[in-house]
Amino acid sequence: MDPYLQGRWPDVHAKLIAYIGETLTPLLPRDLRARSEERVVLESIEGESLRRYRGDVAVVEASRAGEPGSSAVAATATATIVPVIIEFSDEPYVDRFVQIVDLTNGGKVVTAIEVLSPWNKAAGRLNEDYLRKLSDYARAGVSVVEIDLLRGSRSRIVTANDLPPDRRSAYTVCVRRGWLGNRWEAYPIPLQQRLPPIPIPLRQSDSDVLLELQPLIDRVYLAGGHDDIDYRKPAEPPLEAADAAWAAELLRSGAPQLGV
Repeated sequence: MDPYLQGRWPDVHAKLIAYIGETLTPLLPRDLRARSEERVVLESIEGESLRRYRGDVAVVEASRAGEPGSSAVAATATATIVPVIIEFSDEPYVDRFVQIVDLTNGGKVVTAIEVLSPWNKAAGRLNEDYLRKLSDYARAGVSVVEIDLLRGSRSRIVTANDLPPDRRSAYTVCVRRGWLGNRWEAYPIPLQQRLPPIPIPLRQSDSDVLLELQPLIDRVYLAGGHDDIDYRKPAEPPLEAADAAWAAELLRSGAPQLGV
């Protein structure tokens, strides 16, 4: 996994969701289908706008001496209290995911595949909304595959503290089988390794299918034109010391991207 792709997550997320659905379809039993879905979240539970949680689209302005609306005197006199003007986009949050449905059972959802985004991974109302969605899946007996390819702390059902110290890693895939209640399988994925195939549970009577993640991320990199990433700049969020050393050595060796 190229850690720099985290800075391009909206594009990565949208393409990855589409490729997951496309890849799974020929692997499924004939009476199951993988469908890419989305829902638009317009408001939080309390009815307040979600725009405060989209800080990545903030526009910041600060007046300077010589610019319209300012003067040298005013700039000097108010240097310590110059306001920062922030404008937030009213663009709604689009929640994208993949569902596997059973054609013989009225299109019942069998499995949901969720690729985490910064907005539903971090603590806050979008996170709470996502946790409610997981509860709805659990009540309906739907299996869940949660793919977390974002570095940073998890405000999730399964957190780093639930794993042994020697198994904690940058990335994690968590699987809950719909017929096993609140039992989760956690698959830690170190940053320095290629992404492994992950199990996708179907109905209880079906065998898992394996989803190869690495080819999908490689495809996202190429299709998104992410060869313009400036690897001279530090990754955001910063890499751990060992991972930063690994990335620097890989780039010195001439690797075109960190994930391959």
